Amino acid sequence: MTAIIQDIASIFFVLALGYFSGKRNSFSQVQAAGFNHLVLNYALPATLFVSIANSTREELFSDTRSLLVSTVVLVGWYVISFLVAMFGFKHNKQESGIAGLSAAAPTVGFLGMAVLSPLFGGQAALSVAIVALVVNVLQVPLAVFFVAPGGTNPVSSLINALKQPVVLAPLIAVIIVAMGLRFPPLADPPLELIGHATSGVAVFAAGLVLSAHKFHLNLEVIWNTIVKLVFVPACMLGGAMWLGISGIKLEELVLLATLPPAFTGIVLAGRYQTYVGLASSTLIVTSFMFAIAAPAWIALVRYLAAN
Repeated sequence: MTAIIQDIASIFFVLALGYFSGKRNSFSQVQAAGFNHLVLNYALPATLFVSIANSTREELFSDTRSLLVSTVVLVGWYVISFLVAMFGFKHNKQESGIAGLSAAAPTVGFLGMAVLSPLFGGQAALSVAIVALVVNVLQVPLAVFFVAPGGTNPVSSLINALKQPVVLAPLIAVIIVAMGLRFPPLADPPLELIGHATSGVAVFAAGLVLSAHKFHLNLEVIWNTIVKLVFVPACMLGGAMWLGISGIKLEELVLLATLPPAFTGIVLAGRYQTYVGLASSTLIVTSFMFAIAAPAWIALVRYLAAN
């Protein structure tokens, strides 16, 4: 469990750097928006593209049960969280779109392999790729669609969502893999170089954005946290067991479902200046609680397997 604690400590170190830099006016919110633009339009798309394009068709689509349960659980809870935010907490569709990511989208692209690799080794890459596919090809486009400016034609909003680099890059990668093509290895280094900026810059920018907003610990943040750390992994566990998934694969899926909210939600919140305070507060609370929830879920999975 040491690796998990180290990951959480790293997140808070960089988040604190961004937060105190903002408080000291070392960086402005305009510069924070620039960092968000860098991550969302360049660094993150490059990371997602390389991680998916370097898979084989067999690797990406061999485990259909994991793909099925991940799709149903993550998209299902995104929709539930969106509806609760809109009708329960009285948000508009833009705010509810970000709320769905805050409650139901795990930060697989940022922390998936960083958390799972020390525990399960390189074999965890397939589970990470599957869950990342669901998050970035289904959940993120839904969020981009909902946060589109008001008055936009729904069809135009959907087309615009699909044109965003963070959505388009993994879609192109999936098409390449599905066609059985291999991405040229010589193209990996430049994409990986810009992709390395993803996690650090995204968390730093989240700290900058958070420095301009008050921390909220209210019913909605608590709801988001419970959904993210309890309901989503519980449904992943139940659905995976119902489909006959067991062993290390089951542990991987449950742990991935328990990861803190996707930083993409913070980036989108910062870009459109909507739901920023609540999204940032949810990230902080869930990141703290992840250090407790992750070992607890792994212990529960192993207990169920032994009985």
